[in-house]
Amino acid sequence: MERRKHRRFQQWNKAIITSASGGDGIPPRCPIDAYAWDLSLGGARIQSEECFPVGAIVRIHLELVRSRESVSIDGAVRWSRRNEKENIYEFGVEFQECNQTALQAIMKNLYRETDRKAKGEQRQVSLGKGAM
Repeated sequence: MERRKHRRFQQWNKAIITSASGGDGIPPRCPIDAYAWDLSLGGARIQSEECFPVGAIVRIHLELVRSRESVSIDGAVRWSRRNEKENIYEFGVEFQECNQTALQAIMKNLYRETDRKAKGEQRQVSLGKGAM
């Protein structure tokens, strides 16, 4: 059974980890270039050349690919692992106290294309009914 609170969207978004503190270890020095993958309203999977300890609080600057907006958001590292195949670290971040502006930018980025497709399908259906 799925434990996630929010739908995940598989899209690459450039990320810069601008600061990190705390956790079960010593976080690397920042800033660090990274990528966000599996983005949702509640968090993201981050890929980076550096390892971040579970429990660390990171500030992430996201460049949202669809909406072409940028947001900075704090997140707590919930899990971390080495991806040997890709030779990179992955870690899951749960967003913390997301402000309204950042939340709206993420929503716009995630749902923009999905909403267009749904509206296009509705138009096609209604046009098909009128043609009968």
